[in-house]
Amino acid sequence: MSELTDNQLLERMSNGDTGALGILYLRYAPSVSNFAYRFIKVREDIDDITHDIFCSLWDNRNSIKNPESLKAYLFMMTRNAIFKAYKHKKVVAEYESGVKNAGLNDTADGEKLVTTKDLLEIIELMISQLPEKQKEAFRMSRYENKTYSEIAECLGISQKTVQYYISQTLAELRKLTEAMLIFTTFDNISF
Repeated sequence: MSELTDNQLLERMSNGDTGALGILYLRYAPSVSNFAYRFIKVREDIDDITHDIFCSLWDNRNSIKNPESLKAYLFMMTRNAIFKAYKHKKVVAEYESGVKNAGLNDTADGEKLVTTKDLLEIIELMISQLPEKQKEAFRMSRYENKTYSEIAECLGISQKTVQYYISQTLAELRKLTEAMLIFTTFDNISF
């Protein structure tokens, strides 16, 4: 028997087949977890996010209008979960420091296609997590088109350190790109 397609599995899910959800879970949960791990390093949180995404997929099985966009749907759900986790982390930090005026605003649009804006937001999130000098060196190099010597002078570090920072950041971006490949290997992505 040939392997069932995502569309066939979604159709079976819409008819109440929990086994179809299990197959989709086995097929995509590792990719969802790997992508989330790039931002959230706590295994329990990643497991919760992955579980919640597939529970939501089950809960919304009858409202998925375009089954060809399953990968986009999973990408958007994972992306939103990552941003929600960061927003929650920020709220907790602000609360703990006495600032209680933050709120959560998470909008889920699972049918939306992966766009360049989505990818840039994920990349910006990754860059924002870099150590301060590495982040500054990368931004000066890529956004301000400064040379390694100009960056070294501005930051008071050696050109070799600048080169190291840039190469490390690019390596992390490559890893991020590899983790995102599962979400971008379908025909209807818009770049």
